[in-house]
Amino acid sequence: MSSTTMGVRLDEETRNRLKDAAQKLDRTSHWLIKQAIFNYLEQIENDQLTLTPITQAEQDIEESTAPLTAHYQPFLEFAEQIHPQSVLRSAITSAYRIPETQAVPMLLQQATLPEHEAQATHKLAYSIAEKLRKQKQGVGRSGLVQGLLQEFSLSSQEGVALMCLAEALLRIPDKATRDALIRDKISHGNWRSHLGQSQSMFVNAATWGLLFTGKLVSTHNEEKLSNSLNRILTKSGEPLVRKGVDMAMRLMGEQFVTGETISQALANARKLEEKGFRYSYDMLGEAALTEKDAQDYLVSYQQAIHAIGKASNGRGIYEGPGISIKLSALHPRYSRAQYDRVMSELYPRLLSLTLQAKQYDIGINIDAEEADRLEISLDLLEKLCFEPELAGWNGIGFVIQAYQKRCPLVIDYIIDLARRSRRRLMIRLVKGAYWDSEIKRAQMDGLEDYPVYTRKVYTDVSYLACAKKLLASPNYIYPQFATHNAHTLSAIYHLAGQNYYPGQYEFQCLHGMGEPLYAQVVGKIADGKLGRPCRIYAPVGTHETLLAYLVRRLLENGANTSFVNRIADTTISLDELVADPVKEINKIAQAEGQIGLSHPKIPLPMQLYGDERKNSPGIDMSNEHRLASLSSALLTSAMEKIHSHPLLGGECNSAEEVIAPQSILNPANHTDVVGTVRETTAAEANFALDIAQENGEIWFATPPAERAAFLVRTAELMEQQMGPLMGVLVREAGKTYSNAIAEVREAIDFLYYYSAQVANDFDNNTHRPLGLLSVLVLGTSHLAIFSGQIAAALAAGNTVLAKTCGANPSDCF
Repeated sequence: MSSTTMGVRLDEETRNRLKDAAQKLDRTSHWLIKQAIFNYLEQIENDQLTLTPITQAEQDIEESTAPLTAHYQPFLEFAEQIHPQSVLRSAITSAYRIPETQAVPMLLQQATLPEHEAQATHKLAYSIAEKLRKQKQGVGRSGLVQGLLQEFSLSSQEGVALMCLAEALLRIPDKATRDALIRDKISHGNWRSHLGQSQSMFVNAATWGLLFTGKLVSTHNEEKLSNSLNRILTKSGEPLVRKGVDMAMRLMGEQFVTGETISQALANARKLEEKGFRYSYDMLGEAALTEKDAQDYLVSYQQAIHAIGKASNGRGIYEGPGISIKLSALHPRYSRAQYDRVMSELYPRLLSLTLQAKQYDIGINIDAEEADRLEISLDLLEKLCFEPELAGWNGIGFVIQAYQKRCPLVIDYIIDLARRSRRRLMIRLVKGAYWDSEIKRAQMDGLEDYPVYTRKVYTDVSYLACAKKLLASPNYIYPQFATHNAHTLSAIYHLAGQNYYPGQYEFQCLHGMGEPLYAQVVGKIADGKLGRPCRIYAPVGTHETLLAYLVRRLLENGANTSFVNRIADTTISLDELVADPVKEINKIAQAEGQIGLSHPKIPLPMQLYGDERKNSPGIDMSNEHRLASLSSALLTSAMEKIHSHPLLGGECNSAEEVIAPQSILNPANHTDVVGTVRETTAAEANFALDIAQENGEIWFATPPAERAAFLVRTAELMEQQMGPLMGVLVREAGKTYSNAIAEVREAIDFLYYYSAQVANDFDNNTHRPLGLLSVLVLGTSHLAIFSGQIAAALAAGNTVLAKTCGANPSDCF
């Protein structure tokens, strides 16, 4: 991306004030200057600032396109990539991982309905759910799949086994591995308990098959079987199961996919279009791994837009069909770390597709994906909204997820964006389909909290609060409410009022899941319908491209908190099924003593290991505030040279000549001197050996609890020095920022792990140390391995002589 260097002359007093202010904010001076300019320009553009005449003496700015001739400054380029933020965007970032106890009370205020409206909502929701439950079960393919999912829910071991198979059998290329997985997953299931529990012949047939094959694979190697039976099993057992499960997955896949090609999907959609339904097509496939993948997806989208545009035949963005696209399918490096590439390579592809959609006047929605991609997708959306070629066109759409804590603030920003760009944006509100992976990633990365709510009822309340916001800005937002929940549907119906007009809002549902529900919504009021439009989200693709989408649908359908799952469970009363989530939260709060407590079985990422030990903290590299703080720490640490020298435990008075220090250079830039290193002399090594032996008995006699506390203090010091340690790893060892974070975290984890081991399991009377140990570090993870080896030895009561790697001594020092 092109840029211009602006040189600003500052007197010493102003320079110091700037530096002090930046340190107070835990930012760099560079960031503060960019943010100040950004805020000032924003005030001018919004007519919020009156300018006074400027004297010539104040115009002390020199502009030059020539590169700066200053010496190389480590991490300056990293700092320059930290983006200034508007007030609304900064608010979004601040809410990324706020505690639920802080977020939920605000949602409750916004989502609470007046009593008369709450009663009307419950009455309609009850009626809808009652009709759904009374519908004849097991009719057609939809009923067959629903029955199977209902019986084998994810709350059972058998449901989890099927879930794993569904995902893995599509992913594993070779038959041997697939058969091994089948043996593992099916053999442990209690399939007999499900036999006859469903009224569906299809489900019972599936259960008989799983019971039979479960028996087969579980007794595969038992001696009581004859050799002939073993031969039969070897030849036919797992392949038979594989074919059966594969057929079941294909059946489910066909349930959730509109057609293998866009032409098939358009043809299959005509039946429901005649009843008043609309469609938004999604070409299956996401997360392009290569540039070829991205180009293939781009061509697929282009062909789909052409076909959908022709089928639309001038019906427009609200009445006609549209398309949904995933940005991860358009570029293999769609992440914050590759921001410049995303803007220079992915954005032109997004623009070309949007211009093509405008040509046919069909809506194009940018699908929501993982939480760490939200803010970069907002940058792309803003750039798109101000394209001159798209001025005055209202077909740009964006998807937001109610389970994200940032969702209400994202809506505030989008409304402001629509106002500034003078357009009406289509906003699809969904609850979110990546919950499991968001929880697991936050735990793995050691982040301060989750980006999503840990209780489904919190998401339900968030959805209602966000729906209110969207409906309150009809001039700037065309709301698209994607839900399969009868209470949510009913609440939105009443929130929007009875004076519906075409283009006010629409409901949305997933193909294969929501049609029975919305059959009560779409159609004339005179025919007993609600007279509101519904658009079906219709995936298009082959069985091979189905994996990621199918797994998300199975998770949604199979979860025992899902409305789609619970509607068929007659043990759940209709009143419970359509309960007001606001009242549910108040009940939970009354029982627990506080509003918004997280799910008791989902610990915060830092408490992943419970009382045993702490999880090592990470850094969220998609959070602009965290990146700004990190850049400040990196720049500050780079100002100090590291002088590595022997640490001997005392002063060695030797006549032996000390070896001269050698410079340590950044392997990526030899003008960057990381520091110096001085090697140990033979006399110093002998001295250190004597010190270690003299103190061995003292250290071993130290109670294990005290040794554990020493390791914990060391881990806490490492946590505080995360930035400087990362800086050394990046400059000296050539690691990426993500790898550097991982290595520091691994070192900290070793310290916490061994401290927990020795504190809980060691006794000096029964656990004797080996004595004096020597540690020599080789390999690539110097800091982590070095820390782990030393921590284990010290925890056990040993004394240690450690020698760092010759190539990268500074990180260990």
